[in-house]
Amino acid sequence: MPEMRAAGDSVAETVREVGSLAASAGRADLAERLQQTHQRLLDPGIRVIVVGEFKQGKSKLINALVNAPACPVDDDIATSVPTVVGYAPEPSAWILERAKGGGADPRNPGVDRREIPLEDLADFVSERGNPGNERGILSAEVLLPREILKGGLQLVDSPGVGGFESTNALTTLAALSSAHAVLMVSDASQEYTEPEVQFLRHAMRISPNVAAVLAKTDLYPEWREVERIDRGHLLDAGDVPIFAVSSDLRLLAAELQDRTLNDDS
Repeated sequence: MPEMRAAGDSVAETVREVGSLAASAGRADLAERLQQTHQRLLDPGIRVIVVGEFKQGKSKLINALVNAPACPVDDDIATSVPTVVGYAPEPSAWILERAKGGGADPRNPGVDRREIPLEDLADFVSERGNPGNERGILSAEVLLPREILKGGLQLVDSPGVGGFESTNALTTLAALSSAHAVLMVSDASQEYTEPEVQFLRHAMRISPNVAAVLAKTDLYPEWREVERIDRGHLLDAGDVPIFAVSSDLRLLAAELQDRTLNDDS
């Protein structure tokens, strides 16, 4: 184990040095990506970003994975602020804002970290409570006592990309290099759109691990045909694995403690 840690530190130091060289050569874009890679190598956690278009089921998927209402979900709620779901012995919610002097988060210089009531989270991270992120919040954190998160897993609920050239899409793409893996979520109502395929191809160039999730299979009886077509798109993009899921069935199975229903989900 010490040898593995030393090797990891050596790689991180090499990435940092190359980043400094890139910056001195005027490659600010490359330097920024290498800085994010350096931070990822030093972070003991496993960061998984959940991405996709608006209202495809990203937030409910995270809730189903952790079996808790971590991310606001409703018919008229869409995510407007990146929300990180991680582990803590007691549940809590936090928002991160640009520091206005004093109280800066020591882990992130220039950032203030403020606790909020967990039940008020939607007022800060949803399009209904914070349309277009008019509050200027950098991100939010939800910490929960869940076994799946205890080993360092962090699930990031991202705003809907809304088209490849949108501000959200460009922001999300920039954040992918800080992630260990990406889950691309699309619901089973139709096959992938061209913008989704484009976003997937770019995500694969940035992130080392990408997988696809076909969501809401309980709502669409023809989901297997959509899955078959999507598999063809994924093979063309680079043989990305796809998982067909129903978050609603998973949540119901957890509530009823029903293993068969959980398998069906």
